[in-house]
Amino acid sequence: MDCSMQEKRCRYEKAVRSLCPSISKQLDDRKNISWCEYELRKELVGCVIGSQIRNETAVNITENLDQAGLLDDKQWHCKKNNNFESRVYEVLIGEKRGMPHHSRHRFPKARAKQLGQARNELSKAPLTERLSANKTPQLMRKMFVDNISGIGPKQASMFLRNVGVSYELAILDTHVLRFMDMQGILPANKARIGTMAGYEKTEQHIVSYADSLGYPAGYLDWAIWATMKAARELGL
Repeated sequence: MDCSMQEKRCRYEKAVRSLCPSISKQLDDRKNISWCEYELRKELVGCVIGSQIRNETAVNITENLDQAGLLDDKQWHCKKNNNFESRVYEVLIGEKRGMPHHSRHRFPKARAKQLGQARNELSKAPLTERLSANKTPQLMRKMFVDNISGIGPKQASMFLRNVGVSYELAILDTHVLRFMDMQGILPANKARIGTMAGYEKTEQHIVSYADSLGYPAGYLDWAIWATMKAARELGL
């Protein structure tokens, strides 16, 4: 390995380590939050919306859905809501008037359908009930993946971390996978995250690395995401 690559590895790991304490505080603060159904729903919707688009765009679109009243309890508690999907689609394509952000989703039709299906599923049993189930984080994640449309292992892991349920699970996005490859943790061509079995196998590599640094995977992958995102935006 040449010196420049070794220096880059060390620099990135140092940046990740330096971010972990502040991230630890942010996430620890979430443990004391008493999450209501609406707040949990907004986090879940944000995770569905955020797949395959920039984080900033996902945040803006989620805020637009909220402004349009599409995250309200009355929209999600009734058994049937025939126009819900079409109203979500209108927001996702950026044609809803009076929204705070001018944002359009890359996959408006697919995400609107997924949110419609998620709404139908959650009308049967709310998130507060599902999160109270006495399950391990891994089984909790699988439950969400199996039952909620638009939620894969990455989205489920992110949701469970964001609402303070578990910091043991890793959010394996492109930034984290690129970091793993750079640091020699796992080559990019060997990372398999398309299935639950592949995701869990790949996840073990970052969990072991997180253990070596003394932080849970849920803390570390946020630090990695922030470091790699900044490096990419700066062209490093």
